[in-house]
Amino acid sequence: MNCLSKSILTLLFKAFIDEILKLNAVKIVKIVVPEIIQYGVQDAVILDCDYTYGNNTSGLVVKWFFRNKARPVYQWIVSQKPQDMGILRGRVDLTFRASNDPLKMYRALRIVKLNTDISGEYTCVVSTFMEEDSRTKQMIIFVPETNFHLIQNKTEDETVNVICAVDGAFPAPNLTLATPE
Repeated sequence: MNCLSKSILTLLFKAFIDEILKLNAVKIVKIVVPEIIQYGVQDAVILDCDYTYGNNTSGLVVKWFFRNKARPVYQWIVSQKPQDMGILRGRVDLTFRASNDPLKMYRALRIVKLNTDISGEYTCVVSTFMEEDSRTKQMIIFVPETNFHLIQNKTEDETVNVICAVDGAFPAPNLTLATPE
């Protein structure tokens, strides 16, 4: 067998193995996490993590992490009841179903009792005994200001003093002053 034949066989073997692995792969196809929510406007929010799965779904688990990957705030092991943990304990509607597919049923979180303390990065991790995939998105729950004061005055030496004060806003606003060029 010459070198060209060996190379072709090697490539075919690799392609075959890749196709077999795809049959068992779990892959997140879409993650839905609202970027910005105004506090007090809605009662609940849904974070969804849609995925595809292959032939081997043994050990299928959906986990959601908040701000870091140390501990999940939600976990659903297929054929078991979903669990809320950590900062989301008591704030997730554990009866909410995102799909009728028994392998995707509890993939999403319906979070109630919204507050600014749950602003941050959410990571969905879908895994089986063979594969794992993850995606991360940020959600900010903001509170508009209750008071806004902007005071400006010109001094005798032609400089301008600007005082800006905001009360009750979350996250803390950033102020940028610019002068015309």
